[in-house]
Amino acid sequence: MSEPNTETTTADDRVGGQPADGADPPTAHAEHRGHATDQDLLNESRTAADALSNAVDSLWGMSVGARGLSITAHTVIVGDASVGTLVGRDNLGGAPGHRIVPSGPVPAVLLEQLDNTFVPPKVFEEMRRRLRDQSLLLLRAPLGWGRTAAALRALAEECTAGVHKLNPDVQLRSLEIEFTPKFGYLLESFGAEQASNLRTFHLEQLSQMLTEYGCRMIVVLDSTAQISADVDQFLLDGGEPADATQLVHSHLRWHLATRPPDLLKRAEVGQLLTDVAQNRPPTRDLALLAAELADVSAGRIDIVDVVNRHSAAADGRFRQWFDDELDVETRAFAIALAVFNGMPLHVVSDAGRALAQLIAHEEEPDENKHSRSVFGSRSTQLLSASHAESYRSTEETTYGQIPVQAVKFADDSYPRRVLEYVWQEYHAAHHLVRDWLRDYGSNPNLTVCTRAGVAAGLLSTFEFEHARKLMIEPWATSGERHDRLAAIGALQFPCLQPELAPLVVRMLAAWLRRDQPLPRRVAAAEALGSTVGQAMPDSAITLLRRAARSSESPLRKAASFGLVQLFWSAGLTRRVLSELRKWTGSNRPRLRDTGFRCVLDLSLYKGVDTPQGMREWPVMVWLADAADDHRDDIITLFARLIEAPIHMPAAYEEIQRWVEIAEKDPQLRRPLGRFLISLGQAIQDTEILPYYLHAWAEEPNGPRRAVNELLTTLDSKEKTV
Repeated sequence: MSEPNTETTTADDRVGGQPADGADPPTAHAEHRGHATDQDLLNESRTAADALSNAVDSLWGMSVGARGLSITAHTVIVGDASVGTLVGRDNLGGAPGHRIVPSGPVPAVLLEQLDNTFVPPKVFEEMRRRLRDQSLLLLRAPLGWGRTAAALRALAEECTAGVHKLNPDVQLRSLEIEFTPKFGYLLESFGAEQASNLRTFHLEQLSQMLTEYGCRMIVVLDSTAQISADVDQFLLDGGEPADATQLVHSHLRWHLATRPPDLLKRAEVGQLLTDVAQNRPPTRDLALLAAELADVSAGRIDIVDVVNRHSAAADGRFRQWFDDELDVETRAFAIALAVFNGMPLHVVSDAGRALAQLIAHEEEPDENKHSRSVFGSRSTQLLSASHAESYRSTEETTYGQIPVQAVKFADDSYPRRVLEYVWQEYHAAHHLVRDWLRDYGSNPNLTVCTRAGVAAGLLSTFEFEHARKLMIEPWATSGERHDRLAAIGALQFPCLQPELAPLVVRMLAAWLRRDQPLPRRVAAAEALGSTVGQAMPDSAITLLRRAARSSESPLRKAASFGLVQLFWSAGLTRRVLSELRKWTGSNRPRLRDTGFRCVLDLSLYKGVDTPQGMREWPVMVWLADAADDHRDDIITLFARLIEAPIHMPAAYEEIQRWVEIAEKDPQLRRPLGRFLISLGQAIQDTEILPYYLHAWAEEPNGPRRAVNELLTTLDSKEKTV
C-alpha cells in the first residue's frame, strides 16, 4: 500500500508556519521543541557513538585516550615475568635466576659495556639524587624491567672506586657487612621474608654505616614485595622502564661499533621494533634481539628467523602469564579489563569481582565457599599481575566532568588478545563469560553497556549464530536503550568479517520488516549508522531510506540518527548530502519529513573546530564556506527546510543559534554572512532574514554586534545587485 501524498502532523511533529504580520518570530528559547531535534537525544546519540568508537578502538589495539579521554597524568604499575640483564647473548644464559656476574667485584669491562649500551629509565635521575642524599636506596621494579642495569649504572656514576655485588644470602639487619671505602654495593636478590622484616631503624643504621665509609648501596625488590610502610623514605618505585626501541638501537650500535645500519629501514624490522615497543619484552630479550640483528646485518642469519623467534617468544610469554601466573581473581580482573580497558577503576574492579564470583560458584557450587575476601588482593597487586597501569583521567557525568582513576593494559594488544585467548583455549568459560557480558550489556551506563556489546561482538565472530540467538537479538528486542546499544556494539566486529558481513546485512534487512517488533527495527536503523553502514554504505543507505518512510516516528528518528553518523564518516559526507536532497525533494511525505529532521539533526549534532575560530563553528556554515562541491547541496537543503511549514520555526531557531555563536566569535560573521546571502537567494526572499535578525537583536542580551555586521553584509550585497 502506498503512502497518502498529504502532509500529516503527528503528536511529535512541530507546529508552526510563516509568521503573521506583527507576530513575534520563534526563538531558540521556545519552550516546545520537536523530539527530532531535541538536544538531549542528540547528545545521547553522540555519547553513544563516542563510546562505540572507543570500544572498537580498544579491541583493535588502538591506544586508550585517542578518543574521548583526557589523560592528565599516569602512574605505571607494570609486571613482567623475566629477569633483566645487561648485555647481549654472550652473557644471557637464558636460565631463570641467571646473574650478570657472581658475587664480588663487577668487572670493569662489564661496567664499560653498560656505559656504552645503557638507556636510562625516566626515574634514573631521581635514583642518582636519592642515592647521593641518603646513601641507601630500595629500588622496587618488576622482573625484566632492567633494574640490575639501572642500579649498576647509578652506582658506577656515584662511586668512583668500583661496584660490588653482595651475596644474596646477606642479612641487612645484621649489619655484619665488610665495606670497602668509596665502593658501591648492589643486592639484587632479596628474599620476601627479609623484605617484610625490614624496619626504618635497621635501614637508618645501615645508611649511617655506608655514609661513614663513603659508600652507596641499592637493594632491588620485586614489584610484589611486601614491606613495612615506615621504610618509604628509602623506597623508590621504578615506574616506566627504559624505551625498548632505544635499547635495541643502543645495543646494536655497540655490537656493530658504529651507527645502526640500513637494516633498520627495512619494513619487517620496523614492524618487529613496533611490536617490541608495544609488548615490551624483558630487557635481556631486547639485548638478544640487538645481537640477532647484528648477525642479520653480517649475513649470518635471516631476518625471517628472527621475526619468527620473537613472535613465538611473545606468544609463549603471554600463555605463561595467563595460564600459570594468574589466580582466579586476577584472571577475572584481566578479562574485565579487556572489556572495559581505559575505564574508571571502580568499573573494572566491580566487573572483575562479579566475574570472579561466577567462576567461583561454578567451580565450588556451595555458596558458602565462593565468598570473596574483602581484603584479598590489593589494587596495586592486581594491576601489577595483570600487566596494567593506572592513570588520571576524566569522566562525563550528568553534572559535568569529574576526575577519576582509570586503568588500562600497558600493552594495547592485550584487550583483544585476552578475550580471544579465553575463547579459544577455555571452552568451559564460554557460558560464564557470555552470561556476564549479557548482564553488563543491560547496564544503564551507556559506556559500560556499549563496551560489553562490542566485546560480545568480538567473541561472536567465533560463533555468530549462537551469539545472535542468545545475546544480540534479545538485546535488540528488549526495547531498552542500553540493550539496544549493546546489540549495535555486538555487530561492529562481525560486519568486518568477509564471511559474516553479508549475513549481518541480511539480518538487519530482516529486522526492518514491518512484521518485526518495533524495538528491533529501531536497533537495525541505528546500527546502519555505525561501522556496519560505513563498511557497506550502499546497502546501509538503501535500508535507511526504507526506515525513513515508516509510519513509526521512533523508526524515522533512528533513520535520521543513522544517516547523521554516516555523514560524519570519512568519505561519505557528499554521499549523504546527495541522499538528503532526494529525501527532502521526495513526493513521499514521511520520507521528506525524515529528510528535514535529518538536516536539523546534522546541524545540531556537533560543531567543527577551525583554525581561525574561537569556538566550534556550525558544520553547515563551515562546510558551505570551505567546500565548493558541498555548498549547493547545503544551501538547497536549508532553503527547503525553511520553506517547509512544519519545520520552518526550528530552522530559524537553528540560524539564531549560529548568530549567537557569531556574537562570541567575530571570525564566524563573514562566513555566516555569505551563507545567509546564498540562502536568501535560494528562497527568493531578501526581507525575511533581516526581519529575523532585527528581532533577535532586540531581545534582552541579544546578539547585537553580530546582527549589525550581518545586516551590513546583506545590505551591501543587495546594493550590488
